[in-house]
Amino acid sequence: GTAWQGRGYASEAARALVGWLRPRVRTVVAHVHPDHAASAAVARAAGLVPTDEVHDGEVRWAAPPERVGDESGTGGTI
Repeated sequence: GTAWQGRGYASEAARALVGWLRPRVRTVVAHVHPDHAASAAVARAAGLVPTDEVHDGEVRWAAPPERVGDESGTGGTI
């Protein structure tokens, strides 16, 4: 690896991006190859969860929809 890998930089950036996107878009998704554990960890840290959908060999991860008025960012249903 490199000096900046495994230090949480990608997770921090992904959390910030998802936090910025949530009030602006309806859906936040990522496509992660099943063999890329580090990428899955970043997606999970950003609040995404794996779905049963697979596209071009990659699993679709999605942020659960937020509840109206939910300030916690933990998600829920609208």
